[in-house]
Amino acid sequence: MPKSVLFDKSEVLKKVTYLFWSKGYNGTSMQDLVDTTGLNRSSIYNSFGDKYNLYEQSLQYYQQLQEDKLSSYFEGDKSPKQKIIALFRGTAEEIINKESTNGCFMSNCTTELSNTDPKIHDFLVRNKEATSSMFKELIVEAQEKKEIDPTKSAEKLAVFLFSSLQGLRVTGMLENKTTDIQGIVDQTLSVL
Repeated sequence: MPKSVLFDKSEVLKKVTYLFWSKGYNGTSMQDLVDTTGLNRSSIYNSFGDKYNLYEQSLQYYQQLQEDKLSSYFEGDKSPKQKIIALFRGTAEEIINKESTNGCFMSNCTTELSNTDPKIHDFLVRNKEATSSMFKELIVEAQEKKEIDPTKSAEKLAVFLFSSLQGLRVTGMLENKTTDIQGIVDQTLSVL
């Protein structure tokens, strides 16, 4: 008879996500996972698979966290352009208030594994496409409402916003000087 699971998988995944986020895939050892979760190796393997599978699950968990955060920025009666502004201003506030100095888990993963792991690379490309698509939808809607110049390419602006958001998060790992972070956001939003 199989043993029953005596721990909260979602809580373990949360802990492991923050571990991978701060140390990276290559910097995280199996012993780190044991120490962080309080589980023995066999429980980790039986419940989550190997370290690689656990890393993939962590990326998916983080992706969901980011989608939830995005929804919070979009709450209320905001126009499409105001939603974009809220996202960038909210991200800047997180950086300035040092809510996290780890940057973006997806960006960190991109620099660590995207060139060496095709499966992770494909996951990151899908994430980029989804985020860019979300920006494009907001831009097109804003252009229809005359909030953004309709002669500008919505697709190019969307990719620019994705790249700028990632760059903002990476810069936030280095510094959180209010004038610099807000300056990056102001410059980014000026293209709209």
